[in-house]
Amino acid sequence: MVASLVLPLAWLSLAIPSLWDWLFGTWVAYSQGHELLLLGVAAWLMWRQRGVASVTGPGGRPERLGALFWLAWALGLLGYALGRSQEFIRVELLSLWWLALLSMWSSRGWDGLRRTWFAWLFCLFAMPLPFSVVLALTAPLKEAVSAVATSALSVLGYPIGRSGVVITVGQYQLLVAEACAGLHSMFILEAMGLLYSHLAQHTSWWRNGLLAALAIPVSFFANVIRVMILVVVTHHFGDAAGQGFVHNFAGLVLFAVALALMAAVDTVLGLVWPDRREALPGREGMAARVAHAPAASDAAAEMGVPGAQVAQPAAPVAWRRSWALGACLVSVALASLWLRPGVSAAAQVRAQVPLEDLFPTEVPTEVRTAAGPQRGVWRLDAVASGMVRPAFEAARRFQMYDQVLERTYIHPSGRRVMLSVAYGRQQSVGLQMHRPEVCYRAGGFEVSALTPATLALPGRQLPVVRLMATLPERPEPITYWRLLGDEVVQDEARFKVAQILAGLSHRGLADGLLVRLSTIDGDAQTGWTWQAAFARDLAAALSPEQRLRVLGTDTSGARAH
Repeated sequence: MVASLVLPLAWLSLAIPSLWDWLFGTWVAYSQGHELLLLGVAAWLMWRQRGVASVTGPGGRPERLGALFWLAWALGLLGYALGRSQEFIRVELLSLWWLALLSMWSSRGWDGLRRTWFAWLFCLFAMPLPFSVVLALTAPLKEAVSAVATSALSVLGYPIGRSGVVITVGQYQLLVAEACAGLHSMFILEAMGLLYSHLAQHTSWWRNGLLAALAIPVSFFANVIRVMILVVVTHHFGDAAGQGFVHNFAGLVLFAVALALMAAVDTVLGLVWPDRREALPGREGMAARVAHAPAASDAAAEMGVPGAQVAQPAAPVAWRRSWALGACLVSVALASLWLRPGVSAAAQVRAQVPLEDLFPTEVPTEVRTAAGPQRGVWRLDAVASGMVRPAFEAARRFQMYDQVLERTYIHPSGRRVMLSVAYGRQQSVGLQMHRPEVCYRAGGFEVSALTPATLALPGRQLPVVRLMATLPERPEPITYWRLLGDEVVQDEARFKVAQILAGLSHRGLADGLLVRLSTIDGDAQTGWTWQAAFARDLAAALSPEQRLRVLGTDTSGARAH
């Protein structure tokens, strides 16, 4: 009895801190709110199999663990240690899932995995997807949901308009975000569709397959209903009502409508592919099918188990195996704590310097007039005054930004350049500032002309990235650069490599600074030219200490263009 508890308790030493950080702590902003439900369902699916008879006798534990198992086990331990210590949340969670799966095999064999395969698959639906993948896949979904919802409300007589994924109703503007019309809701509804099919145990594969596939259009229709509810509530009761309780309640309506539609679709499909009467439904039928399943000799051999049949090993062997595997898990949990890097001392010092002290309120410039060049000044816009604010709520949870500075400078000719600066003292692989092309896409902009470039500044060359972000009636050329510590890093792959090396070296995580210049201009080249002019004037106005902090170390040898 004690031996059977050792391995689960050791696995919990990894799972509890990881799941807590993901669902309630550091990574809560990644959560869409349904992960705990999915994991609870997966746990219930495994629990309901506890009384089903095993093909290989009590326990079904393999006689020995072969070389292939130990290789897979070592990869899982290494993946967890790397993911946990360096804040690769997806690597950490996938490794945790993989180690749990291997633990199940070591104690129950292939028979145990075969009886719980759906629960293991169901867990994967709770994994967080990369933000860039979500944006790429949800952009057309958001556009389509916005278009259908706007058209339907327009027919009903509402004063509504749409610009991309921004819906205007009366005096209010609403952005259709990923959570309202994107891949996350598709994912959870697809998972529920598969769960519905699994529990119903239909005998027709066509019926099961179509039911799972139709979860996508069902989700789309449910998302349209949700957006329409939010738009109507906002129009009649204001923005506070639309973004408060009703916003969350609309999410419940989304799932209620989707599940009702799935049940209706299943009923229709049942008319074409009805269940066979001779099928054995429910848990008893499943137990009977498992009891008559063939032995898993080939699969067991792949994991290093000799012979065609797995069997329960002797008690001392089982006891030693459980303690050995449990010791590995606990050791990795402790090692992950030791390997986690802190913030570098230099970053801690720089974090105390307000951003407003790094950027002057007036930037001298040269103005060409008929009488010749004259001195002028870039001045702050009186309306859009300088502002330093703490990071917005999601970014603060991510620990990406500690300060954000937003200013608009006006040239003597009337040209405006918008400056946005974000600073974060901790730039790990998982917790890092978002690139503008990612953030603008999330805001519904179409991003194009994404190219690296180099600015010629006084005495140096500055590697930057240029892009064009466009909404109807708002074309916005953008120039930005990023610093990791004192180094300007232009390439994303190099940025991540530098982060990993900093974390693994245990010298402390570097801080990060992102400087973004943008203008409202339909001609991208003209906008970039004005941004380059402001950057040159800004560099000339900074002190040597400020220049190092804002522009980083000199990267000589780059060709200006």
